[in-house]
Amino acid sequence: MKNTKCSQCGLVNWADDETCKRCGWQLDWQYNPPPQFDSAAPEPDQLFSSSLTFLLAVLLLAIAAFLSHRVFHVIDLETAKTVAVITMLGGIGLYILAHLWLLLRIFEQSAVWGIATLFIPLAGLIAVSKFWEKTRRSFIGQLLCVGIVLVGSQIAPR
Repeated sequence: MKNTKCSQCGLVNWADDETCKRCGWQLDWQYNPPPQFDSAAPEPDQLFSSSLTFLLAVLLLAIAAFLSHRVFHVIDLETAKTVAVITMLGGIGLYILAHLWLLLRIFEQSAVWGIATLFIPLAGLIAVSKFWEKTRRSFIGQLLCVGIVLVGSQIAPR
């Protein structure tokens, strides 16, 4: 069977398809309306993905637990200690996941920078700044995890 290549996005479709499966462009060679360009610039990617929203929610819950015990004295000491341990261990686990996420994003950009990040401490910060558009979410995720651990450590007095 013969194939038809979309003139808009380049996807190869079946010859009997009338529209492109990817972009919906009319594949009939007799009808190709001129492309319409929006004068507005394309919207940038959202900064807060669902994973960052989750980390922010966990941080806000940790702050609520901190305020409940230290400021408003709603939670008793034993419950506060349990919440503090769970928050800190959860924050450390989430930090490890966020760090692996960051390493993966750096390795996607450059294997050399990825290996350097593994063995040279400051190379990770340089790689994050060099590939900011691809690594910003994972870096912000790490910062949120550090905040979770810090707030968790302050929930219960020592």
